[in-house]
Amino acid sequence: MSITPAPSPTPLSAARVLWAKVDTGFWVAHRGGEYFGCVDAVSGGFVSRDAHGIPIGRYETLEIAKASLRSTTHPANVRHRRRLDRASLVAATAVGGTALAFALTAGALAPYL
Repeated sequence: MSITPAPSPTPLSAARVLWAKVDTGFWVAHRGGEYFGCVDAVSGGFVSRDAHGIPIGRYETLEIAKASLRSTTHPANVRHRRRLDRASLVAATAVGGTALAFALTAGALAPYL
């Protein structure tokens, strides 16, 4: 009786991306058996989203949109993520500043209440 070793799992980075057309204008990607992202057809192009549903970008062709999921270091993706990070920082700063102003105003008016 010989023992056959179990096949070693394929690393996720080496796994192939498999696409399935789920609905008209909607494709879903799987890699290594896990959800990897999707592409939606929109007027004038295609929007790709990563595994968390965050939009990566808008592209003219389906092939380019699909390829954008494989490489999050694509210049358009990096630019988009930097823009989102910058917008989040600006929004958080504005909300924090407003909260601080309300707290200071409430503290200054507290003796008169």
